[in-house]
Amino acid sequence: MDIEKAIEQNVQPLINSVCEILKIRSVEGPPLEGKPFGEGVAQALDYALNLAKSFGLRTKNLDNYAGWAEWGEGDEMVGILVHLDVVPEGSGWTYPPFGGEIHDGKIYGRGASDNKGPAMTAIYALKVLKDAGVKFNRRVRVIFGTNEESGMKCIKYYLEHDEEPTMAFSPDAEYPIINGEKGILTFSLACDFGKDKKANKGITIVSLEGGHRPNMVPDYAEAVLKGDAGYVEDKLMKFIEKTGYDLKLSKTDGTLVVNSHGVSAHGSTPHKGKNAIMQLVAFLSELDIDDESQKDFLLFLDEKIGLDTTGKGLGVDFSDDISGPLTFNVGTIRMDDKSGEVVVNIRYPIKCKGEDVISKIRENLRDGIRVEKVSDSPPHYVPEDSTIVKSLKAAYEKVTGEKAYCFSIGGGTYARKLKNAVAFGPGFPGKPEVAHEKDEYIEIEDLVKNLKIYAYVLLELVS
Repeated sequence: MDIEKAIEQNVQPLINSVCEILKIRSVEGPPLEGKPFGEGVAQALDYALNLAKSFGLRTKNLDNYAGWAEWGEGDEMVGILVHLDVVPEGSGWTYPPFGGEIHDGKIYGRGASDNKGPAMTAIYALKVLKDAGVKFNRRVRVIFGTNEESGMKCIKYYLEHDEEPTMAFSPDAEYPIINGEKGILTFSLACDFGKDKKANKGITIVSLEGGHRPNMVPDYAEAVLKGDAGYVEDKLMKFIEKTGYDLKLSKTDGTLVVNSHGVSAHGSTPHKGKNAIMQLVAFLSELDIDDESQKDFLLFLDEKIGLDTTGKGLGVDFSDDISGPLTFNVGTIRMDDKSGEVVVNIRYPIKCKGEDVISKIRENLRDGIRVEKVSDSPPHYVPEDSTIVKSLKAAYEKVTGEKAYCFSIGGGTYARKLKNAVAFGPGFPGKPEVAHEKDEYIEIEDLVKNLKIYAYVLLELVS
């Protein structure tokens, strides 16, 4: 059977498999016996490995941290790094986030593009070559991770217990070829309260919560207040008139609840969203707050960060000629009468160092506010003259007829965890970025195009 016929025969089964795996809510959950990232993620891994096994591929489950499906022979191995965990669904979906439904030529669901659609496509690309009887001079291994969205502990476990690919690509970003990834910093800004109360003469903040993950622009935040309802209502009406922010006030059981609605986006592109937390912080910082330390924390957040996504207020608006400017996202907030904490996600340029970014932020903090829980994933860069980059360029140009080029991103893929790996697809130039957003989807036309690209890329790499 030739490649084209094998691709054609696998299109509908691929579509069906994507719809099926999207029905599994593989958001990280509490660890269970033998399931380090919870039930849903383990179910998704089982699905992928059983599917690969049904194709006759060799498979292995590494204690539900990761798994792989492999075909071919040879000492060298080409890795395709995908992940089956997804971020929480958020709110405001038109179609069920775990329905795997098809509408107007698109498959909708959390993970459709990031990263279950590409994961299924990678297995089917391997099946296409197997069905076509291609002789493999290298092994090809699709590696399934289960903790990409919240720490990449899965790929660390894989590398500690199994073989690192000779070369690899991760279909978890955009085409043509991403050979550079910015550094990723996640940390908390924390503050203790309760020292400077005015004996309940102002508004009391009972709680302030918002956001799902540091690497998502929060689409919802909520503050519970006590105090003069008329005063808060009047201030809110004037604030909305001035800013146009989507804030609403409700009264329940002697408290006031202020809701803030924003627009979710990926933490690496925070300018594409509307930060519900920072909208609410801006409003609260205008109120007469009973606890001066709470008020100072809110003012700091509003004045030094606000809705800016460059880090300028904290002196970290760095940039370089390889990867462009730093991006700054406030992902979550938790605040009560005792303490407050916001979790920040920064993507910093390839030529910068994480410790320099944190050092500069510390210089710009106010008294009582501290940096905690710092996690730093250094930048990643693979030269354009490497074998993997040259091979992907040749295959991409052969399949698409378009010029392949390299660029850098703020997103973090598994590629950064390996010595010789780059990100490659699945998003096509000019198409909207829908990862981590409501109504995430993958176009069936693009799914099929990806299947063809991966199949011919693998043919190029194993022949």
